[in-house]
Amino acid sequence: MTGSRSETAWRILQSAIINGEFPPGAQLRFQELQEFCGMSVSPVREALTRLVAAGLVEVEHNRGYRVTKLVVSELDDLVRTRSRVEGWALEESIRLGDEHWEAALISSLHLLEHLPRRRENGANLHDEHWEARHSEFHDTLVSACGSPILLEFCRTLYSRADRYRRFSLSMETGSRDVAAEHRAILDAALARDADKAKGLLAAHYEATASFIRDHLSEE
Repeated sequence: MTGSRSETAWRILQSAIINGEFPPGAQLRFQELQEFCGMSVSPVREALTRLVAAGLVEVEHNRGYRVTKLVVSELDDLVRTRSRVEGWALEESIRLGDEHWEAALISSLHLLEHLPRRRENGANLHDEHWEARHSEFHDTLVSACGSPILLEFCRTLYSRADRYRRFSLSMETGSRDVAAEHRAILDAALARDADKAKGLLAAHYEATASFIRDHLSEE
């Protein structure tokens, strides 16, 4: 039972960090986290260990845990790494993917395009249904790569970068057409043009990064 509770605690805390409920740099105290998760200290401690390994939480000497800050150096590292790793996974998916992969890709984007990106009651608040389908679309892009390890690495990178992407929502001016970017990546993938698809994916990530670099610490 401890394992299932720690898994639940991990999901609760991961979501809270990515969504900004625990902002970058915030101290994480066990008593508050236990109350937040509705659990005892053991599963919360196990969840924190996983969050440290995922780079979402860091340990401060004699001060406990805190949410990892958002900094330009990590953002740039994530953009470079995602472009290379996910670009490779996308290339392999284009090479290996069959008609079932194509159908799943078309379906995932179709579902994504039929949801609002932001909540109606707050222009700068993300819509959780859109977020789930956005994750599904990016996951489907690389899902036919043929390597479970590579696919899991892509998912880890997505999760780690997601805090930055959601942070960028408050700074977007509306001039960017994210839906068109997704459509262009899909079209290139279906056309089996790996080089074009990889280039568009890298540009997609860089467009997000460009919105937030000036608002982050250089540390």
